[in-house]
Amino acid sequence: MLQINRLKIRIVSSKKEYSFDETFNSGLNFIASDDNTRGKSSVLIAIYYCLGFEEIIGGRGEKVLTSAYKTQIEDGGENWPVLESGAYLEITNGHDVITIYRSAKHETRDSKLITVYFSELSEIFNDDTMIDEYYVHSKNSAQNQKGFHHFLEEFLELKLPLIPTADGADRKLYLQLIFSSMLIEQKNGWNSIYSGMPYLAIQNPKKRVTEFVIGLNTFENERKRNELANKERYQKDRWNLLYKELGTLQQRSQCFVKNIPSVPEILQDSFADNVKIVRNVGDRINIDDWVEELQKEHDSLKTVKPKVIDNFDELQNELNQVESDLSDYQELAGELSRLIQIERRKITSLNSNMEVLNQDIANNKDAEKLQRLGSNLQGKSFSGTCPTCNQKIADSLLPVLHETATMSITQTIKHLEAQKKMVEFALNSHRERITELENQLQSVRSNVATLYRLGKTIRRDLYSIDEDLSETIIYKRMEIERHITDLKDFRNEVDTFVQQFIHMSDEWKALLEEKAKLPKKGIADADETKVHALEENFKDNLKRFNYTSTSNIAGIKISRDNYMPIIDNFDMKFDSSASDNIRAIWAYTLALLQTSLKTEGNHPGLIIFDEPAQHSIGAEDAKALFDTIVSLSKNSQIIIGITINSKEIEHAIEQLETKNYKYIHIGEKAFV
Repeated sequence: MLQINRLKIRIVSSKKEYSFDETFNSGLNFIASDDNTRGKSSVLIAIYYCLGFEEIIGGRGEKVLTSAYKTQIEDGGENWPVLESGAYLEITNGHDVITIYRSAKHETRDSKLITVYFSELSEIFNDDTMIDEYYVHSKNSAQNQKGFHHFLEEFLELKLPLIPTADGADRKLYLQLIFSSMLIEQKNGWNSIYSGMPYLAIQNPKKRVTEFVIGLNTFENERKRNELANKERYQKDRWNLLYKELGTLQQRSQCFVKNIPSVPEILQDSFADNVKIVRNVGDRINIDDWVEELQKEHDSLKTVKPKVIDNFDELQNELNQVESDLSDYQELAGELSRLIQIERRKITSLNSNMEVLNQDIANNKDAEKLQRLGSNLQGKSFSGTCPTCNQKIADSLLPVLHETATMSITQTIKHLEAQKKMVEFALNSHRERITELENQLQSVRSNVATLYRLGKTIRRDLYSIDEDLSETIIYKRMEIERHITDLKDFRNEVDTFVQQFIHMSDEWKALLEEKAKLPKKGIADADETKVHALEENFKDNLKRFNYTSTSNIAGIKISRDNYMPIIDNFDMKFDSSASDNIRAIWAYTLALLQTSLKTEGNHPGLIIFDEPAQHSIGAEDAKALFDTIVSLSKNSQIIIGITINSKEIEHAIEQLETKNYKYIHIGEKAFV
C-alpha cells in the first residue's frame, strides 16, 4: 500500500520563500484551479520527483521540473531568481510513516540524493527522529541496500519479480515501470495505455507490469521455465562433456565402453552392471579377459631363458614384425594427419561461408526494415523493376522460357537462415570429426613410440654378447605389466565415470519432475480467472464512461498475449476517437486497481490523474469517473489534478458528497 499524507514544496528566491503545503486523504483528492497555468502539474510532478519516478514524465533529475524549481519564479508580474528548492513527501504503507526529502536546486546537494525521515513531516526535526540517506538513478539503486528504490520496495512490502532483460540477464521489475500504470501525467500520459512507461530494457514491460499488478503467476512460471531451460542446457553440456572425456580416455586405452547413452536420460537401476568394457583392437573381448590374456603372456615369458643366445632367431623374427608394424602405424599416422588437414580446410571454408551468410542476412534485414518503413531509397530495382524501362529484371542472362516467381525479402531471409543452420551443423560435424581423428592419431603415435622402443631393445639384444641377458624379454615383461596396470586403472576410472553418470541421471530426473510440475504454456486456470476479471472490469468501466467508438463493447477482449484491450484481434486504440481513448485509459487504469483488490494482487492503491477531462470530455462522463473512484475510496487513494473551466465540471464535483473527497483549490499560483 502507498498513500500520500502530505506534500510540502519549498522554493527560496532572491525575493522571499515560496511554498505549497497540503495534506491528502484516502479516497478521492482534487487539486483544482480555475485556469490551466496555475501550477497543478508542478505540484503533481513533485510527487513523482520525490518518489524517484520522474522518468514517467520523460527524464531524470531536476531537468523534468518546471522553471519555478530551477531558474525563476513569477510573482506579481516580476520574475525572481530561484536560489534553492526542494520537496518533502510524507507517505505511509498502512502502518509506518516516513517523510522523503529531495532537493531540486541546491549548491551542495546532488539531486540523486534522497533523505528519509522515519517520522511524520511535522516531526522530522525532533531529537528522536531517525534519518537515513539513499541514492536514486545510479547503478544498482534498485538492488543495493542504499538504493532508494530498493528501500522503497521494502517499505511498500512489494516483492518484485526477476524479469528477463534485453541483454539476457534477469533483473527486478522496476518500480518506475509499475507506477507508470497508475500515475498518468498530463503531457504524454493520455496518448495510450502505458504511454508514460519508460524504456528500461525489460522484455515485454507492459505485459509484465499487468501480470504483477493483478497478481498473475504467469511470469513466475515463465521465469521458472527459463530457469529450467538454462538448467537443462547446463546438464546436457555436462553430460556431453563427460561422455567426450570418456571417449578420449577409451581411445588411449584401446577400449570401448558400451551401454552408456550419449545424451541425458533416466538410467535403470541395473545401469552399472550393464556397462561393459571391451577391447577395441583384434578380437572384441571383455577387459577382464584381456587382462587375463596379458597376464598369461607375462607368465609365459617367465619360463623363457633370458639369454640372447637362446632366443636369437625369435628376436630376429620379432624385429622384422616390429619394423613392419612400425611402418604401418607411421603410414596410418600420416594418413590421419592428412585427413585432419582436410577437415581444417573445410572448416576454414565453412567459416568464410558463414561470414558471407551473416552479412547477407544483416543486409536483407536492413532492406526489409527500410521497405517496411516505406523507404524509396532502393529505387525500383529494389522491387525487381528496371528504373528506366519499367520492365521486370531477370535474374539470368539466359533467355527466360517460363515466368518464375522470385523470392521476397522475407523469404530470402528465411532461406539464408536455413542455409546458416546447415553450415552450423556442418561446422559442428567437422569439429567433432577432427576431435575423433586427433584422438586416433594420439593413440597411433603412442603405439609408434612403444614399437620404436621395442625395436631399439631388440637390436641391442641382437648385437650384444651371447651370454648377455635379453633386454627384449625384460622390456616386454615390463610393458605387459604396465599395460595390465593401465587397463586396471582404466577400469577403475570407468567405474568413477559410471557413478558420475548415475549422479547426473538423478539430477536429470529431478529436472524432468520440475518441468512436469509446471503448467503447460499459456495461462493457467487461476490466472485466466484473474484476466477475465480484468476484462469484465474494463468493459463495465467503458460502459459506465459512455465509450461509443464501438457499439459492441461485449466484443472487446483483453489479449492473452500482452493483456492489452483488443477488438477483432486489433489494438482497440485504432478504433477509438480521441475522447474515447481517454475513457479507455480511465477504464483500464481503474480496472487494474479493481481487479487487484478482488484478486489480492499487488496494486499499491495509488492513482494520479493529471487533467483527465481532456478532448472535450463531458461533465456526465467526468461525474461517472468520480463516482467510480468514490466506490473504491476505502481501499485506495486517487489524486486528480483538474482545471475547473466549465460550470458542468464544477457541478459534477459539487454533486459528490463532501465527505467522499478532499478539495484543494489553487488560487492565482500554486506557490505562495
